[in-house]
Amino acid sequence: MTDLYEIKTALHNNSGINADVRDNIFELVVIFNNKFPNVSLEHLKEHLKTLKIRKVNKFLNNDISMYDCKNNVLYFNKNKMNDDYDFRHVLMYELINIISSNGFQTGFNSDGKFEALNTGYTEILANFLVGNNGEKLVYPNEAVMANMIGIIAGEDKLFDAYFNNDAKVLLNALTEAGVEL
Repeated sequence: MTDLYEIKTALHNNSGINADVRDNIFELVVIFNNKFPNVSLEHLKEHLKTLKIRKVNKFLNNDISMYDCKNNVLYFNKNKMNDDYDFRHVLMYELINIISSNGFQTGFNSDGKFEALNTGYTEILANFLVGNNGEKLVYPNEAVMANMIGIIAGEDKLFDAYFNNDAKVLLNALTEAGVEL
């Protein structure tokens, strides 16, 4: 299993990320790993080696940030950076996306299926890990929906489906709970 030293080395070797950002990312990885020591950091290690971080003027969806798992690029919307977001929370949110990415999808979001649920569950995890001290919330409605589905399907099933990139685990849990799909 990948350890924190390997994560730090991968970050250090990525010259495209400045030292302050590397330190911030590593701090958040330590927090994540302390809370979820059984979640593999192998994908994260590989992604950090080549991760690119870009500031852009705007997104089509107008969000503060977005991780493109297929190209391994983390985008930040410059137009939103002066808004009252908690950037520690935003960075943790995107770090969770990177951790859960297998290069084709993040979490259980496959080809846009379960995208809102995936977004909400990522938001719940980021809130759990670092809170959110910003005036602006990132995805509050999606978090409420994900919490409700977690109650029905079981938090353990949602966690398993998310970090194993396997929506079938979630669908089976919902079916077992009596939800007709």
